[in-house]
Amino acid sequence: LSERTIGDFLDIGTGTGRILEALGRDARRGTGIDLSREMLALARARLEGTGLDHCEVRLADMYSLPFPEGSIDTITCHQVLHFAADPAAAVAEAARVLRPAGLLILADFAPHTLEDLRDHHAHRRLGFSDDEVAGWFRSAHLVPGRTVALDGDPLTVVIWSAVASGGAEAPA
Repeated sequence: LSERTIGDFLDIGTGTGRILEALGRDARRGTGIDLSREMLALARARLEGTGLDHCEVRLADMYSLPFPEGSIDTITCHQVLHFAADPAAAVAEAARVLRPAGLLILADFAPHTLEDLRDHHAHRRLGFSDDEVAGWFRSAHLVPGRTVALDGDPLTVVIWSAVASGGAEAPA
């Protein structure tokens, strides 16, 4: 992201607003969306007094984003898709609102076997493989880019990136 301009930024499933706060300073405009009113209240409190007046949080659904087609430059989705009923549909909807050459960054878990996360933390998915995510990207007409694995014990977090077709190639 360092060599790219963030431009108009969307954080899907913003939760407490941590990613919006971190990247918002470099964005032209920033929006965090979430379905949880409680999380949005935490995000608003986090943003208050930070000088990020060009950033906002809104109640919205990741399967039906309240933005026109091709209106967002950079989208993040951090630790959200393992809760999703249909992660591929969420990626396709994110791709819909990306501008040509817009960047989508997903951060989530690599495949794992911690079944108790389903019962105790409402995870629907036990991580995602690189091939699975690349398939979602291709189906949404995104060009898969760099993948970075952050090895952990017991969970590995992976950061996947893709660029909207009609633009430059995905970052290496």
